[in-house]
Amino acid sequence: MKRVPLSVLDLASRPYGGSNADALAGTIRLAQEAERLGFERFWVAEHHGMPAIASSAPAVLIAGVAAATERIRVGSGGVMLPNHAPLVVAEQFGTLRALYGDRIDLGIGRAPGTDGVTAMALRRSEHGLSVDDFPQTLLDLIGFFHGGMSESNPLHTITAIPGLGDAPEIWLLGSSGYSAQVAAALGLPFAFAHHFAGENTEAALALYREKFVPGGFLDAPHSMIAVNVISDDDPEVVRAQSLPGILSFLRMRQGGKPQPVSMEEALAYEFSPLEQDFADQRTARQAVGTPDVVERRLSALLESTGADEIMLSSGAATLESRIRSLEIVAGLLPPS
Repeated sequence: MKRVPLSVLDLASRPYGGSNADALAGTIRLAQEAERLGFERFWVAEHHGMPAIASSAPAVLIAGVAAATERIRVGSGGVMLPNHAPLVVAEQFGTLRALYGDRIDLGIGRAPGTDGVTAMALRRSEHGLSVDDFPQTLLDLIGFFHGGMSESNPLHTITAIPGLGDAPEIWLLGSSGYSAQVAAALGLPFAFAHHFAGENTEAALALYREKFVPGGFLDAPHSMIAVNVISDDDPEVVRAQSLPGILSFLRMRQGGKPQPVSMEEALAYEFSPLEQDFADQRTARQAVGTPDVVERRLSALLESTGADEIMLSSGAATLESRIRSLEIVAGLLPPS
């Protein structure tokens, strides 16, 4: 199997019966283990109003992770730009870059990562929430880091401090062809959310490469795919570790904001045929299974997508299983 850089995406999952402090401590430990195993990046996601996820403030959590590690790159996967004024993001990540040097990544997404009411509460205005606003908002953010704003832009007189001259490595994230085209037009590296939009991966990356304009940030396209991973030598352990996350995701898709699910509840739950089909589809092209299954699936994904990097997002129910999953993949595909 081709060797590519391996990274980790974490949601600061709150364990069943645990606290937010437990979730964040788990994120720190997972980052330290990822660094020990030689992983390239450790990113944290942005979600709001979700009882089972504690990663609502990426910039704050990144500071904690970076302080507890030494080498691994630390960043956002991502900051949901519609939720924030570009100047605030530039100042936050400029500060992180000034504190931790060239270890900081800024992955940017265009979805709010929450419901409409919460998005309004975060932004306190409808301005910037439309998909049509995203390209200009992104250009404003880039301008705060690198300068060069047009004089016709009313923000061109503002200097982000820290920010200007303290630019992190910027990635555009996405789960559709739209984000792929924006990343391509700006010459940005592109990370695709295969872990929850696996049916669109190959098409989006092909579009990104086809439309890529060199000379922005990169001379050639550079892509990464996020893949869900749960692995163990025992297939029954894989199944048990997978079920709480599947049940939680199913309830979220049904319109709920579920609390963490216990292993006992998940193992006792009787899936309807439709729900079982959903569960099977959710794991079909992910790195979920025994090590031989994980190796086959990652190899197939690298072949079909041509991705330059892989980011692993573990949906395992326990921190120990998430760490074990990383150890297995690091053994199968040693970090480059």
